[in-house]
Amino acid sequence: MKAALFFFSLLPLKPAKAFIRALMSIIPFTIFSSYKTTYTNICLSFNNLSLKEKEALAKKSFIESVCGIYETLYSLSRSNKEISKNIVRVDNRYLMSQALKEKNGLLISGIHNRSVDILLQWINIQTPTVGVYKPLKNAFMDSYVKRQREREGNKVYTTSYKGVKELLKGLIKKKVIIMASDQVPQDGMGEYAKFFNRDAYTTTLIPSLANKTSKPLIYIGLFSAPQDCLKIIFKESPKDISVQSMNSTMEKMILSCPEDYSWEYKRFKRPPEGISNPY
Repeated sequence: MKAALFFFSLLPLKPAKAFIRALMSIIPFTIFSSYKTTYTNICLSFNNLSLKEKEALAKKSFIESVCGIYETLYSLSRSNKEISKNIVRVDNRYLMSQALKEKNGLLISGIHNRSVDILLQWINIQTPTVGVYKPLKNAFMDSYVKRQREREGNKVYTTSYKGVKELLKGLIKKKVIIMASDQVPQDGMGEYAKFFNRDAYTTTLIPSLANKTSKPLIYIGLFSAPQDCLKIIFKESPKDISVQSMNSTMEKMILSCPEDYSWEYKRFKRPPEGISNPY
């Protein structure tokens, strides 16, 4: 599997992304269902933009999501050291460094910007982590990805009640917990909170763990940087840790570079009763 992924990501990241953007400029990618979802989410989230601006942002975001897929293929077939060369800046790094120095446990909440695996690899150079993930449909690929994510002493569990218990155990043992918090959770594992001024069914897991254990919580995202490099941004959690404050913090991070966010995910697919599904 590693050889296959390496083959499909032969080009270094910078020229590969330049090639992808050039290719996407000549193919009718707007016919893809994932682009239509991206455009719908942009329209729902940016009422202040004109129709032309929404279309431009949706197209740019979709292209960057394709670049993010390449980044993931690249990261899954390269060493952590090789990946770290592409990270040219880390904003507010002290938020993580201080918590690691205290060795009392840490919660890191991520957003789906660009490649999650590049972000995980960088973090795992700094510290072992415990996390949860949604299994891939292909069992062989899922097994490979899980092995890659568990390098350097990390542990990952499927998003389930068992996985939640493992996160809690990890925090009690003063470990570093990481998970993305911007996907629609399973029934009974979320509540509605505003996300881009729209009610979105949101996981309660991160705020619950933070309040239950009194461990520090920080937010993280991978963003594009000048000259097609990458940067990481950490953001401090508000003192009032809640589902709404989590959504608001993630929203502010996304707004710093909205085209980097993975808008092709159906974030508003479970609306409150009486409101139609926008997709």
